[in-house]
Amino acid sequence: MEKSGKNDFVQAIRALWIEQKTRELIYLEALKKDNIGSSRRMFSQGHVSALLFQKEIKWIYDYFKCFLTDKELGETNHITARAAVKMLEDVEEKEEIATRLKKVEAATLQLYKMLRTYVDKDSEARQMLDEHLVRISEFYESLCKLEVGKRNRIAYTAAA
Repeated sequence: MEKSGKNDFVQAIRALWIEQKTRELIYLEALKKDNIGSSRRMFSQGHVSALLFQKEIKWIYDYFKCFLTDKELGETNHITARAAVKMLEDVEEKEEIATRLKKVEAATLQLYKMLRTYVDKDSEARQMLDEHLVRISEFYESLCKLEVGKRNRIAYTAAA
C-alpha cells in the first residue's frame, strides 16, 4: 500500500470506527425512550450490530496492522459520538427517532463504500465489509418504513 493510500485507508477506517461508536450510542439512547413500542426490537438489533461491527472493524485494522501504526488510527472522538446522541435527547416519537437514526445509517453506509475501495475484492476483509453494508442497508430500509408511519399519520389527520 503506497503512503497516500495508506493514509487514506487509516482515515477511512478511523472514520468508520467513530461512526460505529456513534451508532452504538445513538441506538442505546433510542432504547431509553418510552414510546418506541414495536421498534424496540429493531433498535436493539441496531445496537448489537454496532458492537459486533466495531469488533470486526478492529479485526480488519489488525489484519492490515503491518502497514499501520496505532498512533495513525488515534483515539476515537467521543465528542462526536456524544453530539450524535444529543440529537435524540428531546425526541420522543418513534418516527422522528427513525428519521434521525436514518441519517446516521446513511453516513455509515457512505463510509463503508469508501473503505471498500481500499480492500482487495477477494479478501476476507472485503467480504466482511460487504456483509456489514448489507446489514446496515437493511436497518436503513427499516428506518425508512418506520419514518413513513409519521407521514401517513399526518396525511390521515389532514384528510379528517
